[in-house]
Amino acid sequence: MPSPARTREPTRARADKPATTRRGSGRPAADASVGREVILAATIELLRTRTPEQLSVVEVAAAAGVNRALVRYYFGDLKGLLMEATQHLMRQLQDRMETALRTEGDLAERVHHRLMLRLEFMREHPHFERLALSEIYQSGAEGGDDPEGTPLHRITQRGLELTRMLLDDTPHSRLDPRFVHLAILSVSAFLPIAQPLLAELFGEGPKADRKVDDYLKFVARMLADTIERSDVPPAPKRRGAA
Repeated sequence: MPSPARTREPTRARADKPATTRRGSGRPAADASVGREVILAATIELLRTRTPEQLSVVEVAAAAGVNRALVRYYFGDLKGLLMEATQHLMRQLQDRMETALRTEGDLAERVHHRLMLRLEFMREHPHFERLALSEIYQSGAEGGDDPEGTPLHRITQRGLELTRMLLDDTPHSRLDPRFVHLAILSVSAFLPIAQPLLAELFGEGPKADRKVDDYLKFVARMLADTIERSDVPPAPKRRGAA
């Protein structure tokens, strides 16, 4: 007698394997609590002891305690990260300068304060000037059709505003504030990279540091004298003049 035909039971979905959904390409979920400031802070800290060329996304991610995908999510690549870090440092420096320029003191004292503050900042961040040169000054043309949208434009305009604060006490000055701005930047940018020369001239240690400060006071006095001599009140109008 032939055996009855066996019928196949319908296949049941396995309950022990939930359906998987594909995550989009947005922010990495594992690091949802980490902000971009943490990554920037880690980058800036690493740049105290490492050159920009020695840095890598992998090293930054490890120092920040995040997956490197999060670094790329926020900054794209290492160049984007260095650009953001440089702009962050520049804003920090300019904020400190604005606070310093609002303190009491004559013109020479305020110029000296600005020179000294910039020098101290560059000692605190030894690669800052190189970063500013490569990521801001030499990238000035990367703003596309809107040059006013570039970091170089924004930073330069704020720097000039800070310089004009020095000239507030000389409202009739004929001195171009751009000249003063460049003079301050030139002095404070040169000193940190001229340590062998400074050591040759002044030696090393606290006594040498005082000599460098004396030099900054000397430059500040020269700038202040030049600014004050250029403060010429407008000539009174002659009677009957239109």
